[in-house]
Amino acid sequence: MADIKPGSLYVGEGVIIKGTFDVPDMAAIAGLVEGELTTKQVMVDSSGVINGKVNAETVEVRGEITQGLSVTDHLTVYATGKITGTIEYAQISVEKGAHLTGDLKVISKPSY
Repeated sequence: MADIKPGSLYVGEGVIIKGTFDVPDMAAIAGLVEGELTTKQVMVDSSGVINGKVNAETVEVRGEITQGLSVTDHLTVYATGKITGTIEYAQISVEKGAHLTGDLKVISKPSY
């Protein structure tokens, strides 16, 4: 996993957290998150699962996200990644072997 900066959340393998989370910088998930996650950047490791809605600027998925997500910049789904639900994104990269199930919607990238 990446280096963890202040304002970030790291959920280690075997850890379960539940609730609504507003993370100012980055969330690195190797365990289980149940609930809504809003942050700048999300990295879901191959052992990571998010059972809930994700809202972020950039997302990298090697594990699993259920209940959909909204990505205002770039979504990357690696071969081991699995996403179900409504998937909203401005840009997307998908490796061979990744699983996407649900509605795919392109959204406008916000101008900063």
